[in-house]
Amino acid sequence: MKIIWTFTLMMIPGVVSSMSVRGYSGGGVTITCRYERNNKGLEKYFCKGQWSDCTYTIRTNKKHKWVNDGRFSLYDDKRSSAFTVTIRDLREEDSGTYYCAVERTGIDPHTEVNLKVLTDDCCVKSISLSASAGGSVNISCKYPQSHSRDVKFLCWRSGADLCAKETSVKESRRWRDEGKIQLYDDREQQLLTGSISHVTEEDSEYWCGVQSDQGHKIFITRVLIITGTDADHCMLCVMFLKKSQRFAADSV
Repeated sequence: MKIIWTFTLMMIPGVVSSMSVRGYSGGGVTITCRYERNNKGLEKYFCKGQWSDCTYTIRTNKKHKWVNDGRFSLYDDKRSSAFTVTIRDLREEDSGTYYCAVERTGIDPHTEVNLKVLTDDCCVKSISLSASAGGSVNISCKYPQSHSRDVKFLCWRSGADLCAKETSVKESRRWRDEGKIQLYDDREQQLLTGSISHVTEEDSEYWCGVQSDQGHKIFITRVLIITGTDADHCMLCVMFLKKSQRFAADSV
């Protein structure tokens, strides 16, 4: 299933902090690592293995821009003195020890991340919905019973940012209305439902998820929305193809 955990770590020179993280096969994890302000201009990286022979998975000295390398993405936000690493489409073999670090003279400040990837088929990986442009669409996402008491959310994806905009609901069986998005959490049924109004082509992908009491964000179900404009375009393609086929047949 598509599940992504978000958490924050702090790198302090001379001190190695660590965090144990669970992910799920087919999902992903998002790790945010903070660093000291005087390290803003230095290269950031994420590597796998023991610290003495850690192998780079992704590295960059670019700021305020997502950098992608296979299933790994990194975004360095020097304004908040933090960089974010996302691992997508997790596999069990991704389990192991990782480090997020800053490249500098001497010992690189680093944080240990112990990742365990498990298999869990409790929830739907992805759903596809259709909506008319300017209309509305209803969503329905299951989540694991262990997260019944956690905050639920719906995130809009923009490029590599899986949560560019977020709407959350903190109470059971009470609607959260933010205009464009309405959410309702039924903790007894472990079901997050809601609606998205004034749908446009930009509303192509959302994520249903939960936020744990430790602050981790867990992205569970990918919601793909096909607008009426896209559907009309596909219909025109089909009509054009049929007309071309009839013209070719008449010319024989």
